Amino acid sequence: MQMAQNKQSAIAPVQLAAVMGAALLADVFLQPFGRRAPLLTAQHGILCAAGQMAFFSFLLWLLRKEACRALENRIFCSLISVVMLLSAALEIIQGERFYSQSMRTGLPVEFFLVLLFVSVFYGVYSGLNALTRTAWAVLALTAFSMALLLVSVLPQLRFVNLQPASLNRAELTRNFVSQFYLAPELILWAVLWPSDTLQKTKHRPAIVFIWLFAAQALFCLLGEMTLGPAYQQEEQPLFTIARLGGISVFRRLDALHACIWLLLFFVKITLYFSVFTQIIRRVFPVLKGHSAYYLAVAGVIGIFLATWGQAEQAAYRLQQAVILALLIWLALFRISAGRQKR
Repeated sequence: MQMAQNKQSAIAPVQLAAVMGAALLADVFLQPFGRRAPLLTAQHGILCAAGQMAFFSFLLWLLRKEACRALENRIFCSLISVVMLLSAALEIIQGERFYSQSMRTGLPVEFFLVLLFVSVFYGVYSGLNALTRTAWAVLALTAFSMALLLVSVLPQLRFVNLQPASLNRAELTRNFVSQFYLAPELILWAVLWPSDTLQKTKHRPAIVFIWLFAAQALFCLLGEMTLGPAYQQEEQPLFTIARLGGISVFRRLDALHACIWLLLFFVKITLYFSVFTQIIRRVFPVLKGHSAYYLAVAGVIGIFLATWGQAEQAAYRLQQAVILALLIWLALFRISAGRQKR
């Protein structure tokens, strides 16, 4: 089968929103590595999620204009490539742990990686436009999973399980800082946004962040109303809730939910690899054929082996530092571009 060439092409803002939304939604389900802070009460969790999504929305609105022109700088492209490798490796570590915990198949890590890289290879060389179509389908399945999860645990929801929490400003601030992170998708969303559509499209990325907040708020409530105080001690609270739910004779729906959530993980990893293979060619034009993908696999495996169970927190801090540097770069680029127009 002839695959599409892995070339960077303009993506409609709505399609771009779908793939970014799916990638960010994977964070909600898989509890991505790095944010080791304990889970908050539902009340504080909802408020912190609102602040996080509002910040993401403001940052994207502020930086996306003409951000795609920053890709003309090789140093900027090099930094994005580093972020993609770090992010992919850290997410694969968490994805493998989630798979092992949810499926309990005893699949060795080596086979998990081989299966993942083969699947991602097909996704990368089918093109970003094909990935956006896949993202729409996965989002539809996720909506079904969320509805099914809600229905399956309805008999176990107890309002008395909601934990009282004071709305102390200092405590809320500490909780917000402990949960805060910079998502790599913010950089990708900004630089992949087509510059010539800013004045033509009616699409508003803020809508995506509103839906993401709604999903997080729903899961905070479901978790605490179902598990009570035990909710804050769970490593994978959503999967725990899924195991408790059931409809009629269907008592083990957790495997179905896990399969759908892993599809979100697949979209996220494919996005990272796809962007890397496109951008690394701007840094090293000599890369031809599938060599960029092989370089990505080698880099991710190297980071995976170097950090797995040893230096994960250090890799996470490095990832966040590079993302912050890229955001500052885009901010300075936006300021300089505005001055030139004057």
